Amino acid sequence: MKFNTKITLIIAVFSSCMLLFITAILLYKSHEHLMMLHITDSKEVIHHYDMALRETALWSLGLLLIVILISSFLIARTISRPIQELNHFALRLVRGDRHLNMSYIINDQIGQLGQSLIRLDETLGAYELRRKEMTQDLAHEIRNPLASIKSYLSAFEDGVWAATPDRLQACVEEIDRLIILVGELDTLNDINNPTFKVIMKEQLIANLIEKSVIGLASELLEKEIQVDLDLDKEIHAKVDALRLNQILHNIIKNAMYHVHKDGAILIKLLKNNSHFIIIVHDNGIGMDGETSKKVFERNYRERNQYTGNGIGMTITKKLVEAHGGKISVKSEKNKGTTFRIQIPLST
Repeated sequence: MKFNTKITLIIAVFSSCMLLFITAILLYKSHEHLMMLHITDSKEVIHHYDMALRETALWSLGLLLIVILISSFLIARTISRPIQELNHFALRLVRGDRHLNMSYIINDQIGQLGQSLIRLDETLGAYELRRKEMTQDLAHEIRNPLASIKSYLSAFEDGVWAATPDRLQACVEEIDRLIILVGELDTLNDINNPTFKVIMKEQLIANLIEKSVIGLASELLEKEIQVDLDLDKEIHAKVDALRLNQILHNIIKNAMYHVHKDGAILIKLLKNNSHFIIIVHDNGIGMDGETSKKVFERNYRERNQYTGNGIGMTITKKLVEAHGGKISVKSEKNKGTTFRIQIPLST
């Protein structure tokens, strides 16, 4: 049974019951008071009076029932129309339609629900756009190393190139790129999972920073990049050591990508009220204003110069926020970049 039919029947039955109850009381009381009168040939008078009352009541009931049915149907239709529109709107969202319009704009509870659905439509549209962009970017990222590996292997197979250690190493590096990309995607999925949590324990922050730098020592030496540490070694805080190492690893690697040979990276650790602050500054190629604003967005890369797969900085921001902290960046083209991480000493 349709919703508006149910509402019509409910209103009609309720109104009819009330009307019958009132009519019955009216007939009974009218008859009772008439019997109290001393009228000659009262039986005939009472009989005709009762007949008149009954006929009047029947005609009134009939007309009122028609009016009740029509008004109930109109009321039900008025009530159900916006609900049906919302239902139709939601079904179109489920089917994948986007950027829909809604005619019901009255500011009541149903109208507020409609506005929520419109915002949901806008959010889903934005997510789908991001998903498409991410799919295109990831396809591009994966296609490049695969194409390189295929070209190397084809050259080996055709005898164009000899399988020298350097060329085999180039293939291994392309495979490593694929492994890193897949690993970062797994991490990003973990972070976006509602059950994701950081395991907070009291740690000496300076030690964690030093371990992160040592972990990248071979790459830093290979690029001849100098790392200067200015650390307050008395700072303790509750952090997830593994995730903080991941944060530092991503930021230092980002600096390494954009620092020229013989460049420098400065890492500072200091305390400010109830937070500790990590500053990572490099004297690399820097970023323009647009890139500085969008560097933490998924799959954003500056054209031409900005390297990486566009996921590492997104992961970094989410991990900092999981610690209850904030991360920001300041950069100037050809002058360098500074990342600033602020995390509570305890949570």
